Amino acid sequence: MSGNPSPPDEPSWKSIVKLKRAERASKIPEEWLLPSGTTEDCTKPPISLVESSGLLSQRELELTSDKHDATSLLQQVARSAVTSTELVFAFCKRAAIAHQLTNCLTEILFDDAIARAKELDAHLKRTGKPFGPLHGLPITFKDSFHIEGHDASIGITALCFDPSQRNSLLYDILTGYGAIVIAKTTVPQTMLNADTDSIVFGRTVSPYNRAFGVAGSTGGEAALIALGGSALGVGTDGAGSVRMPAAVNGVVGYKPSGYRLPLDSRAILGVGILGTTALGPVTVAGFLGRSVRDLALSARITAQARPWLKDPFLYPHPWQGLPLPTAQQLRIGVWSANHFVHIHPPVERGFRTAQERLRVAGVKLVEFHGPDISDVWELQKEWTELQDLSHLRQWLSQEPHTGIVKATEIITKKTPPPPATVGYLHRMNARLSALVCQMHAAWNVDGIPIDALLWVTAPHTAVPFDKYTYLGFTGLFNVIDWPGMALPLGLYVDKSVDKKVSLTPFNALDREIQDLYNPETFHGLPLSLLVISEVVHDIIAQRTPSSRL
Repeated sequence: MSGNPSPPDEPSWKSIVKLKRAERASKIPEEWLLPSGTTEDCTKPPISLVESSGLLSQRELELTSDKHDATSLLQQVARSAVTSTELVFAFCKRAAIAHQLTNCLTEILFDDAIARAKELDAHLKRTGKPFGPLHGLPITFKDSFHIEGHDASIGITALCFDPSQRNSLLYDILTGYGAIVIAKTTVPQTMLNADTDSIVFGRTVSPYNRAFGVAGSTGGEAALIALGGSALGVGTDGAGSVRMPAAVNGVVGYKPSGYRLPLDSRAILGVGILGTTALGPVTVAGFLGRSVRDLALSARITAQARPWLKDPFLYPHPWQGLPLPTAQQLRIGVWSANHFVHIHPPVERGFRTAQERLRVAGVKLVEFHGPDISDVWELQKEWTELQDLSHLRQWLSQEPHTGIVKATEIITKKTPPPPATVGYLHRMNARLSALVCQMHAAWNVDGIPIDALLWVTAPHTAVPFDKYTYLGFTGLFNVIDWPGMALPLGLYVDKSVDKKVSLTPFNALDREIQDLYNPETFHGLPLSLLVISEVVHDIIAQRTPSSRL
């Protein structure tokens, strides 16, 4: 940055922000810019403005609409119903519109993506064969992943204008199969909270209501997919960072168990930290998309690439291709009471609706009695502190902290953390181990293991800015390292139905969360479920395994 000195009396972080935002803006073609005033109109949700913008042709609207998921688009390419160039161009254009409406992109790679699409078209014409199973599919990555020659700044000024010198392994795998990366997407400052807002790129707003957040930390990815600007997204999940954004934006989000997908992205924790034991909360890479089958495809072909041959910390996990059981064979646990936080009325309605869909399909539902979860989120924050936040705190010392960073109290603590003595580590190990054992015991209902667990990603839907501070519902499954998926129900908050109810709160946190809900302002936000297991997603969504959501 030595060639771009700050104006007199202006902090250097402000200069970096101006340069970085100008660089990003320059990557959007002028003819793709929305009319003046469109992005400031708060009377209409962004999702209603994409198709009415007038910038997309009927053909582009059709290709990028929710009539298609990634799987159906690949089928279109395979039978030459669309070229890679036409498909990528349409998604780049729609991504540009989505960005202007919600502020969801960081690194914009449109020119490179279109050039790559032309190369793949030439390859197909020359050989008669697709480049790979993802031939020509436009995808996006969370900003933390490395793409050679482009920043992985994660919205922190100290990390800007320092391009990655290599690609993340997952990038190489997916592009090696023919996928084309069109952009990277926004994350919160620190990536340790659930409202996507950073000093460098600003706040990403909900596709359904500009006064609400998109959760995080894979927030930009989920917003972009909700608006049709990407066919498949890649994110990370350390406490719900894939599942929470997927839920509040009405898309599908998958978090596998640990050590299956490559995760060589921008590190925010210390190097060489041992932590407590292997039981510690596990951060993983994950996928976001429009359908369950898209995420199954992504997981399958990643496994087929045998990433464990390049990353020694991954478990060898050849794809087994196990058949799905019938609905009548399933026994699903329902975690209907946690005695720590009440869920909002619309979330409760969605939860009940999912149960009814399962019953109608012939699934047997049983009551799941989970352990006390009051310590989960605090336990995870304590564990994070042990992983060494000194680098992150140093980077953030050069710029202001966002509201959600302050509210989450991971970087800025009200009280100093306890010293990491051997005794403290032993006690944390005991707390982690107890939670794992309790959840394992609860999985056996009446002495018989259940096939899956039905719950919710949070007590609420999307919430107003800087209010998504409790991550315990999703974080639990990082602590115990179980896979899960956020699944949209196709339902939305309805102010005429989802009236606010008077409840006696369990505690101060519960009171704070209940006070957030307002049927008028929450109206129209999507509802979602959290499913722990892979066998019942399509039943809940009322689709067959091969259909889109």
